[in-house]
Amino acid sequence: MTKESLILDNLNWKILEELQVNARISYSEIGRKIGLTGPAVAERVQKLEDAGIIMGYRADINLYRIGYSLTAIINVRINAGSIHSFLKYLKSVKEVYECNRVTGSSSMVIKVAIREPVELEKLVNSIIEYGSPTTSIVLSTPIGHRVFSR
Repeated sequence: MTKESLILDNLNWKILEELQVNARISYSEIGRKIGLTGPAVAERVQKLEDAGIIMGYRADINLYRIGYSLTAIINVRINAGSIHSFLKYLKSVKEVYECNRVTGSSSMVIKVAIREPVELEKLVNSIIEYGSPTTSIVLSTPIGHRVFSR
């Protein structure tokens, strides 16, 4: 059994669920919901952070409302020997907000937010230097941020 599995009791799972729904919820509010004191919740959260189970907290942004009207998924089959230079390049592209190295016919699956179609064309053209891209436009996201529970 791993260290992480030892500390994932029912109360810690409830804490994780609450934090996934609202990372700004107070420890006392979590405590009221699950039957612990605020300090007891704080201690448990600290242990979850120390164990690397909670890796951070963030705000979910409505990309459309900040001017990014298109989301695209770009699958790329990377040319041999280009993976490191491609990853270095991707880290400099502000439109890239998720990148996954995958198995199968593609090497990478990249999620990008774009203001205008011409920006997507420029990005795809720049990726061609590193491999063969296939691009899909996201029409909607019927399942977005999902809360993990026991």
